[in-house]
Amino acid sequence: MTATYSISRDELNADFIEAIKSTFKAEKLFIQIDEIMDETEYLLSNPANKAMLLQSLENDRNGNMIEISLDEHNKILEELKLRVANGE
Repeated sequence: MTATYSISRDELNADFIEAIKSTFKAEKLFIQIDEIMDETEYLLSNPANKAMLLQSLENDRNGNMIEISLDEHNKILEELKLRVANGE
């Protein structure tokens, strides 16, 4: 039997351990722990990305945004994909 839990560090307590022990009757268990970074923390963890995002927020606050339609966006995206595929 396999189960995946996503819990906060504070939820990892004796009650949680007892619930696991009562659910899994095997003598030995394999437990893997992965630290999960939320999206905001992840995006802000890179200094260059953080600077770009903060500048974008500032631009938005100041009304310095460029609006494009979804069709324009898709056209630009396809052009970028072609450039990447061509090694540009």
